[in-house]
Amino acid sequence: MTDSRRRLITLVVVAAVAVPLAVAATAFACARLATLKLDRAGGTPGDRVTAVGRNFNSTASSSPVSIRFNSRNGRVLWEGRPDAQGRFRGTFEIPRGRAGHYVILATQSLANGSPAPGTPGRAPLRIRRAEASRSVAVVPPGTGAGSSGPPAGVGLVGALALLALGGAAAVGRVRSRSSLRSVAQPS
Repeated sequence: MTDSRRRLITLVVVAAVAVPLAVAATAFACARLATLKLDRAGGTPGDRVTAVGRNFNSTASSSPVSIRFNSRNGRVLWEGRPDAQGRFRGTFEIPRGRAGHYVILATQSLANGSPAPGTPGRAPLRIRRAEASRSVAVVPPGTGAGSSGPPAGVGLVGALALLALGGAAAVGRVRSRSSLRSVAQPS
């Protein structure tokens, strides 16, 4: 197989990976994702936290927004309807739990029961040990009961990125081989 044919095949493989990856990235960038922000990053159980959400569905047929502890199906800490612009503000108490890092999710469903597009909104929360408590156990993020894990699609995007990098490395290898051949061949 000639060097130019190898280059062409490598270029076609890289393009076959790059085009779908670019389309997926563009579609994700255009989505209106729900956001959730907490007024404090942590505290002890019983402390009050105010959550502010944006880009939620404000139609009457959609469910209220539920702020949940550590998973999509976790304990409901607050529930309420977003305003006409899709924003809400709610206050909840940090629940009792072991000291560690957790995630607070703001979930919402459509009338048919499916999750509203762009949801859930997520925000980190650190529960610190209460002064009177002797508990020192720490639960790392993503290991607690009902952990939601990484967002769907993260593995796919990572695999596609690795495939694209492999194609780029193959192109570089073909180029270095062809330059070595041209040096080794007498003129």
